[in-house]
Amino acid sequence: MKPLQLSAQALLLAAASTVPFSALAQDVTTASGEQEEEQSNQIVVTGSRIATDSTTSLPSPVQVITAENLRAAGEIDISQTLRELPALQGSDPATLSDAQGLALTGASTLNLRQLGTNRTLVLQDGRRHVPGIEGTATVDVGSIPSALIANVEVLTGGASGVYGADAVSGVVNYIMRDGRDFDGLEYRLQGGISDEGDAEEFFGSVAGGGTFNDGRGSAVFAVEYSHSTSILNRDRPDFAGPGFSSFNPSNAFLNGILGLDPDAENAFVPNRTLPVSSAGSTIALDPTPFAFPFGQLLSFVSNFNPATDTIPNIPGTSIPVLQIIDAGGNLRAFNPGISTGAFNASGGDGIAIGETAPGLTLIPELTRFNAAAGVDYEIAPNLTFFADAKFSYVETSNIAGIPFSDDIPIALDNPFLPQALVDQIAVVDALGPDTPSIFVARDNLGSETGSGTDIERSTIRASGGLRWESPDNNIALEATYTWGRTEVDDTFRSARVNDRYFAAIDAVALTAGNLDGTDPIAAFGGNGPGTLNAIRNGENIAIDAGTAQVGDIVCRSEVTGNPSPGALFVGGPPLFADGTIINGVDVSGLTRPVTYQILDGQCAPINILGPNSISGDGAAFAFPNLLDTTTIEQQQFLAVLSGDTGHFFELPGGPIGFAAGFEYRKDTSQFIPDAFFQIEGDVITNNAVVISPSPTDGQGITVYEGFGEIRLPLLADMPFVELLEVSATGRYSDYNTIGSTETYSFGAIYSPVEWLTLRGTYSRAIRAPNIGELFGPQTAAFIDVDADPCDDGNINNGSANRPANCAEFVAAGFDSSDFLTAFVTGTTGGNPNLIEETSDSFTIGGIFEPRGALDGLVVIADYYDIEITDAVGSLTGQAIANACVDLPSTDNQFCGAIQRNPNNGGAISGFTSGNINLAFLRARGIDFEVRYEFDAPFGNGDLGVFQLTAAGSHFLERFTESDPVIGETIANEPDPIQQELLITDQATVSDLLGVIGNPDWIVNFGLNWRNDNWSVGWRTRFEDNTLQRSNAASTDVEIVSGEVVVSENTGLLDPSQFRTGNAFEHDFNFTYDVKDNVQVFGGVNNVFDRTPFLGSLARPVGPRGRFFFLGISGGF
Repeated sequence: MKPLQLSAQALLLAAASTVPFSALAQDVTTASGEQEEEQSNQIVVTGSRIATDSTTSLPSPVQVITAENLRAAGEIDISQTLRELPALQGSDPATLSDAQGLALTGASTLNLRQLGTNRTLVLQDGRRHVPGIEGTATVDVGSIPSALIANVEVLTGGASGVYGADAVSGVVNYIMRDGRDFDGLEYRLQGGISDEGDAEEFFGSVAGGGTFNDGRGSAVFAVEYSHSTSILNRDRPDFAGPGFSSFNPSNAFLNGILGLDPDAENAFVPNRTLPVSSAGSTIALDPTPFAFPFGQLLSFVSNFNPATDTIPNIPGTSIPVLQIIDAGGNLRAFNPGISTGAFNASGGDGIAIGETAPGLTLIPELTRFNAAAGVDYEIAPNLTFFADAKFSYVETSNIAGIPFSDDIPIALDNPFLPQALVDQIAVVDALGPDTPSIFVARDNLGSETGSGTDIERSTIRASGGLRWESPDNNIALEATYTWGRTEVDDTFRSARVNDRYFAAIDAVALTAGNLDGTDPIAAFGGNGPGTLNAIRNGENIAIDAGTAQVGDIVCRSEVTGNPSPGALFVGGPPLFADGTIINGVDVSGLTRPVTYQILDGQCAPINILGPNSISGDGAAFAFPNLLDTTTIEQQQFLAVLSGDTGHFFELPGGPIGFAAGFEYRKDTSQFIPDAFFQIEGDVITNNAVVISPSPTDGQGITVYEGFGEIRLPLLADMPFVELLEVSATGRYSDYNTIGSTETYSFGAIYSPVEWLTLRGTYSRAIRAPNIGELFGPQTAAFIDVDADPCDDGNINNGSANRPANCAEFVAAGFDSSDFLTAFVTGTTGGNPNLIEETSDSFTIGGIFEPRGALDGLVVIADYYDIEITDAVGSLTGQAIANACVDLPSTDNQFCGAIQRNPNNGGAISGFTSGNINLAFLRARGIDFEVRYEFDAPFGNGDLGVFQLTAAGSHFLERFTESDPVIGETIANEPDPIQQELLITDQATVSDLLGVIGNPDWIVNFGLNWRNDNWSVGWRTRFEDNTLQRSNAASTDVEIVSGEVVVSENTGLLDPSQFRTGNAFEHDFNFTYDVKDNVQVFGGVNNVFDRTPFLGSLARPVGPRGRFFFLGISGGF
């Protein structure tokens, strides 16, 4: 049951509501008749724990969105509607969650002021909600049953003094209905479909409740189910082609040759491909080992133009240095396509990542089930017991990007080599003096392998407590215990396990010597399993000594009993250390089995030469499904004493309101990777990178807090002082991780007349580092092959110290393209030495509600300014590498975090990064609303009521400055890394205002009409012209005499080529009361089929397109 958490019509006078209808008014129900009459107008509004008269405004801006408006919007995920609020425009419903990364897939998350979900506190009836995302405080708001939502209240600005940590950018509080809000059962059925005939949605719910035992108790329940189908990029032309396939803006490709008309972040190209690998195996036949390392391949294809260039031949032959086995099985020269950047091309034989790709998930398929129940009962006069519980389950799946590997070694006797390649090997071998080698780059896709994840997330939350209300005065005491648990299962489909993969690709055909015992098969010996997995005539079979035939293809390791060759690149297998001897054999640098054992009968061969060649038993062996599990728990004990001094004394403006309390909270988050991940080393990337389980329950976050709040009505009901009130909050917190913190706020309200209210607040809030930021496991991170600051092309792009410092590591003219692979691997993870983020926020505004001829008009405006210091971020490998050589000397912690390989010219071979307090964030703007409600100006006054609204935000500033020396706490006691970054004094400032996602203006317009049976609404959302990139270098492409010519241009592209243009999105909805308690509703969202900006999945709309919905609701 909600603890006096209600909303009222008068609340809208203090709220910047961005929806066309007013909030629901509800009265507190108490056991005492006299007390009920006295306190019937007492409400608790988000931002305060003091119950106050419903006619009193608040100093903090609070937006109220009612359940009616949430339902009228036609979205089965109400976070989709909430993100249309300018303050919540950075939020992501579950339908767009896939774009935010694996951890968020299937979750609906809220993001106030674009400052991050981790800085937005989500509450349910004023109490904490268990997080839904591992290691964070981010809540999956889709787990809150919509059938029980009364309204949602959004508070802008810091509120840590009232609610504790994480309320940095604000609070979103879900106010729930209890049994007293029902009188029987309610149902709702809704379906929807896009005008493309896909993206189908279904939602159904049943809820009910009422009172019992002469009103002393009430009970409520709700059950709801929803399902939505997926959309892939190939289902939407705008996303299958250039719209979705944007590329690195620092290598923008002008549209002249391709006839494109970019209107957003940069130029876009059709048939986007990854030119450094392919689905049919990019094959390099080298006369000597590593004669053409991958770094040089990357450099070569980045400057390749198929209209003017050709793949060079191996010296002394007519054999191209790069070839491919195409779909017809033909071996021919590789075509990288038209280069648009280091890892991007248009057309060619590279891995398709545009409209010809197998498909990437735009909207994931999603199924959700929610169930909830609650009860309250007056167990003694003025003493009420209350409890509620819920269960939520969601499952979703996605199709992920296409992984690939480069420099995969293939033995010269591999039986899958096509005859044409065998003939070429003989030609190259005859050149001498070295034995040639074969290296392959290809993706992981095959006829029986894919790439994607299945996610299951279940949430349980329960709370219970006692509330005592004094029969003699307005004092109440409430104590509540809340417990929640979220469990997440992530199943990675067809995950490549590298020790298995490299054993499976090292295939060999059985010979007569193997069968007659001249060269015996180890698997058939005394220590072997007696059987082998083999391929015969393209079929997978099991063979033994009696059934084996010459030509059967098997894993070489099962024949010799020795490990397979290794590979020295990112994504390679775990390797035996130098000097390792097993059974008298030196296995240094060979693949080290960690998830299976040689001669255990598991290894099955696979063919990676040619498209769709990975299949059968080999695919099952090398590409199993892997399961990671996450368990998140939260406990909260909250006790609040609140009331006013009305029965004792009053100030000239009225009684003093107060609240004081104690809070205990414990959060834990445990991540358990698949058993394969927990074996020695990380078998997915490299044994140099260890993925460790994240903290156990004993390493969570525990905090004890005391807080207080006071409200002082200084003057009231006087000439020119209708109301003058000041308020303050304070909280002391003691964490087991960061120690003690203090937060506070001050507010004031001044109403000179009843139709004008001025208000303002100042708040100090904090965000404690979450579990993931503090204790996150060490995982893999990467930097590009060309990222080395000591590369000859980068050495003069840093501080004056860089050239001299680089001389300690590399020779003059060092070329990082000699790397053996496209990436360098490193580690990143948690940092237990983080301190809290600190936020200072200021708001000032007013409410104008004239009387007389303008009765029904409400104008609300509030200015906000939020600054966050010591914001947590992660230093990238690039930043660490740069800092190492840009400082006055190399005797610094950054150089200690960079590993270099002296056997490869001093090239970077690894690095260690992690979280640090390094950023300063600021957001400023003005929220406003104009609302006018009036009777129809025609007819006899019985033609209904109209309501006009214009509500939005004018954003004045939004920037991020990444420099760990910013912030008072860091300046007082910087750690060594922060001291060294202070020396470099190279802060990175990102001015985000006016860039896509941060427009100057967002305005929602509404026109609604309603009468006794009908309600019809039209909504228009405006988002102004924004710029995606302002510093994109260009590559000029033109046609000269019929030939394609690509020339470098170091100038900046005209910003007008990157602007989105003003955007309008329109929605229509209606409801019709068929009869008492039966209502039909429907509408069209995105009426004019507006598409997202090029390169965006969610601005100003999602990829679904025009969408129709229809439903029925009622009760009995």
